Amino acid sequence: MTIEIVADGNLTTDASVLLLGADGRVRSNDDLIFYNQANSADDSVRLLERTDQIDGISRDAVRIELARLAEDVDRVIVGASVDDPFQALGAASSATMIVADVTTTLARFSIEGLTTERALVFGEVYRRGEEWKLRAVGQGYADGLGALVTEFGIEVDPAVDPQIAAPIDVESPEPAPPVPTPTNVQIRRQRRAPCLPADWDDRPSAYLPTEPAPPAFHRATLFPAVHAKASINHEQRATSILLATMEIVREFGRAVLGSIGAPGGRVTSFVEPAFTINGAESRPDGLIRVTRGATTWTALVEVKIGARRLEADQVATYMAVAKSKGYDAVITISPDLMPVAGALAVTPDPKLLKSISLHHLAWEEIISAAAVTLEHTGIDNCERARLLHEFLTYAVHPSSGMHVFDDMGSHWARVRDAVKTRTVSAHDSAPAEVCQNFDRLVRHIALQLSAMLGQRVQAVPPAEHRDAVSRARQLADSGRLFGTLRTAGLVGPIVVEADLTRDRAICSITIAAPRNGRPLTHVNWMLRQLSDADSRTRVVSHHAGCREQTALLLGDARNDPGRLVPSGGRGIREFTVSVDRSTGTKRAGSSGGFAATVTHLVTDFYGAIASVLKAAPPSP
Repeated sequence: MTIEIVADGNLTTDASVLLLGADGRVRSNDDLIFYNQANSADDSVRLLERTDQIDGISRDAVRIELARLAEDVDRVIVGASVDDPFQALGAASSATMIVADVTTTLARFSIEGLTTERALVFGEVYRRGEEWKLRAVGQGYADGLGALVTEFGIEVDPAVDPQIAAPIDVESPEPAPPVPTPTNVQIRRQRRAPCLPADWDDRPSAYLPTEPAPPAFHRATLFPAVHAKASINHEQRATSILLATMEIVREFGRAVLGSIGAPGGRVTSFVEPAFTINGAESRPDGLIRVTRGATTWTALVEVKIGARRLEADQVATYMAVAKSKGYDAVITISPDLMPVAGALAVTPDPKLLKSISLHHLAWEEIISAAAVTLEHTGIDNCERARLLHEFLTYAVHPSSGMHVFDDMGSHWARVRDAVKTRTVSAHDSAPAEVCQNFDRLVRHIALQLSAMLGQRVQAVPPAEHRDAVSRARQLADSGRLFGTLRTAGLVGPIVVEADLTRDRAICSITIAAPRNGRPLTHVNWMLRQLSDADSRTRVVSHHAGCREQTALLLGDARNDPGRLVPSGGRGIREFTVSVDRSTGTKRAGSSGGFAATVTHLVTDFYGAIASVLKAAPPSP
């Protein structure tokens, strides 16, 4: 018997199987068959070679030979999960279990209405006398595969996944304790970080792939960018282009709307719908309607471009309209990239939020989603792919008004100079704004990396980011700004730092040293991984059992690796690799500006160092 798990909607799922005894629990950890343990002990259950993302459909199959199952196996649980901690099964437009015997389909079970579940029990095969029966279940687990298998008795390794751990406090000098050697099942899939595109540094925009050599004539574009200042007409133009593209390129529409929790389905859009509320006419910029079977989800849209900003009173009016019409949400779209994902650009009436959802999308978030869809998710129709390419070409043009973050704000130069002279005040609003803009810059970098890698990169502000005074005081005292980037496949988070006292930007990553072997062996292991890195890269060995450390430039460490070995017979707990660069003096995104310099440094550090490093092999 073959059981196939099929997910439609550009979401990769992993099938898993549990063999249960009469007590409803596994006999041992060997009774879990999944991506890290593809066969059962007696080979009666095997994961088959998977087929990923063909025409946007993920297929994962398992072969079960019922006659070979042990006598004390009473039930076989069949489930599926997503390994990416930043995805959920709700992103799939459909999820189906297909049961077949040779070439005959015996049963088909589809599940709809999934939202935040990251693991799902589709069904079970169970004994009834001398026969095996099939039963549909449909039980979901928001906490993923670990929660699913734990319920049936699997002992999951408790070590913290470094990619989804709580945000670290980059100010704390106290090193994190080493992760214990796992003794139970490791749920986390071991994966490699994706590589940057080879042409990333030659692209006119990180969101747009490099075009071939330009032809002799200027190629016609579907949405010509008008060289004029942003106006109401330009705003209407941007709204219409965006909504029409989301409707026609369904993969793009699902990516954008799925990020705010809208259901997957057919998108229909309208511009400037007219409503009457309290005797006055109200015209939001757009309306989006998503239909999926008998379910309808409707949202009003308010759009701003260029220097125009959202107005709280206007948004409140549209929320009142949505409430009166029984709609589900209001979406605001503007150049305002918020410091934290999911934050709102305006503060609405809390009473309205009880009945109407309010979501904010920065233009850069939409552009990043378009780039990921075009380059990585894939579109099964060349005309729709061309349409999305035309949208991206228009969106990244400066005249479109769909601006990406590239400006540290009007207070940047003053605060930077005050930090150097130690005259900055933590109670001034300017340092707090600079801290928020640095968080925006880190999110901007995360979105660009996500677009180029095809994998979500998460920006994590310092843990105290909600306390503006605390962040400003930290800046006043240390002259430094911090942010963190996380993505699956890296050995740890990338820490982004700006030292305003020295006009330097620093990128670093920490990797645990191997548990076995001599310290010099560990040093050579580290240096081999950095064989292609610049000799000015800084390498720090953190001594085991204390806070002492030894730092060298990579060129010096290559000449004499023993200089990184701790004295007194101590071992090495971990290594930190960092690169720093002089920042520009300008606040904005010109080639010599601060924002552009930090963005390029982080991207280069990811490609040359972070994505190259491999975690130490587990202890035998």
